[in-house]
Amino acid sequence: MAKALHEAKLNTSWIQPNEEWDTAMRDFVAKILDPSSRNKFIPAFLPVAKDIARLGAVNSLTQLLLKLTSPGVPDIYQGNEIWDYSLVDPDNRRPVDYKRRQEMLELVAKPNAHDVVRNWTDGRIKMFLTHRVLQFRRTHGELFQQGDYLPINPSGTFADCCVSFSRKLADKWIVTIVPRLSSRVGFPPVAQLWKDTAIQIPETLSLAHAHDLFTCRPVPVQDRRVNLADAMSILPFTVITNL
Repeated sequence: MAKALHEAKLNTSWIQPNEEWDTAMRDFVAKILDPSSRNKFIPAFLPVAKDIARLGAVNSLTQLLLKLTSPGVPDIYQGNEIWDYSLVDPDNRRPVDYKRRQEMLELVAKPNAHDVVRNWTDGRIKMFLTHRVLQFRRTHGELFQQGDYLPINPSGTFADCCVSFSRKLADKWIVTIVPRLSSRVGFPPVAQLWKDTAIQIPETLSLAHAHDLFTCRPVPVQDRRVNLADAMSILPFTVITNL
């Protein structure tokens, strides 16, 4: 907490500390985290914190998938393959529990999408996403190095809650779909909440063999239209591809 407050440089800092403010903040935090039954804050705050955590998780997954499939080279801090609860920026000098991550990696190599969503708090869903897309990038490197980028405009009730684009090189392609403003559509995903929201697959992309990269399921397409209720019925994100 002290590091976060000082490095925010709003009311105090390492160079110009405000000792009176620092002391008041330490006392305040200690009191609101007091586990005694007299403390009314924690029971009121925990349900709110759980909702914030769910929405923060889906925002993190959205950011990660955008980073992994957008033009450019993705940069991932070591140790951040799963959830990181630091109050400051990740730091590559911190020790990393590689044994735990190796055990998780062995699990997500043979994934069950329903299971990683159901147990999203353990971080496997983030590693699952990272592992699957990086493996795909390694196999189809030219698509990400040279492929065209084309934004796709969603339509329907929650069109403003979705970001989508395609990457294409010759006859190879992917379409990335991720949520935004997730408090309106939920996490874990509830397919029917997307209602009539959909994307239109560009005419330049062949629909033969179109499937979900993460679940390997065929993606229902009608008149080149993909309903998000179908595409994100299991996971809160998807990559559709013909590869």
